[in-house]
Amino acid sequence: MISSLSRLALSAVVLTTASPLLAQTKDHAPTSLQSARRMAQDKPGTESWTYVQPKERFAKYRTVIVEPTVVYRGPDAQFDGIEPADRAKYATMITDALREEIGKSFPAPAKAQADTLRLRVTLIGANKTKGGIATATRVTPLGFASSALKSAMGKTGSFTGSLLYAVELYDARTNELLLGAVRRRTPDPLDVPATLSTTDTVKSVAREFADGARKRLEDLTGVR
Repeated sequence: MISSLSRLALSAVVLTTASPLLAQTKDHAPTSLQSARRMAQDKPGTESWTYVQPKERFAKYRTVIVEPTVVYRGPDAQFDGIEPADRAKYATMITDALREEIGKSFPAPAKAQADTLRLRVTLIGANKTKGGIATATRVTPLGFASSALKSAMGKTGSFTGSLLYAVELYDARTNELLLGAVRRRTPDPLDVPATLSTTDTVKSVAREFADGARKRLEDLTGVR
């Protein structure tokens, strides 16, 4: 006899073939983003946009100021029914994760110096996690197998939310744009705690994003 949890998971797996959400960022970079005009789409039909100066331009930087994450208010914001208070909460979670992680390798000066980068993150959109259903697709044998395959292939988990954000790096003194990127990120399909609620999803994404941002900055600047 199939348990109610297994039935739920089976239904969820079947529904994973549903068409993806339409997103304006598949057609253009966020219109109200300062660096949007300089970005190029990494691959047609994706929400991945990038602008970056040559790597040697980053060699002199040794300190980083992480600005408070901004909630995007442009006409193409994508918050999927998420209330303004929650958007602000998620932005704070991203800021806290970035400051903690990047601070491991890059001190934050009291004011901009010649070797200071300014990191600005803009939260452009978010999709909610369907708590319970998302978890069921991980904890049953069928759901776990499906999630493990998605994880191995770099795909997203079923019914788990996501964040759409922009990252901009500036010379903190001259305000010259050095890097701009737009990305959508979801937790790893095997990250079961991230499926419990949208807040848990954001917490996981913020942690993974911060870790990746620190490593990327280390690579660009040569700091180890």
